[in-house]
Amino acid sequence: MLLRMGRTIPSFRIALMLEEQRWKSFKSELGKDDKKIFTSMFSIPLLYNTACTLSVKPIRIQPILMSITLYLYKQLEERKENNRNQFNNTQNKINTTLDSYFDQPLDSVILSKEIQSWQKFSMGLRKNDRELFRQMLKSCYEYLSSIKAMGSERSTESLFLTILFEQHKQLRILS
Repeated sequence: MLLRMGRTIPSFRIALMLEEQRWKSFKSELGKDDKKIFTSMFSIPLLYNTACTLSVKPIRIQPILMSITLYLYKQLEERKENNRNQFNNTQNKINTTLDSYFDQPLDSVILSKEIQSWQKFSMGLRKNDRELFRQMLKSCYEYLSSIKAMGSERSTESLFLTILFEQHKQLRILS
């Protein structure tokens, strides 16, 4: 009698390639320079392969997007560090030390749960990246009312949007 075992879960590298293939039609509509940027963006999660694997998110694009947003956040922080004197007010606001993911008001349950769902992703990061990741997530509390307005069923999308919104604001300041 032959017993059939469950399927082996493919590595995240394979999942990343499959997800990139899934976005092939999107990429085909981009201009030449944007196609290069797209390819470059999809290579970023390879830097955070362990974190993506540990995140155990059933929707493959989520850890991919989180890797990209973390990488961009890290680039922004490095750029701000280089321009420290010019951006003191912004630097002080963003570089608040995070003692806990959950040192927030009691009405932040939706956001706290969403951030908690990314804890395994965080565990797969190097120490410096982990602290930047926590700072990045902490910045989302500034948009708590907007996240709450979307409800728990849209908490992941709201998290990404607030992170990208904050990064966009920072890029405008640095420009």
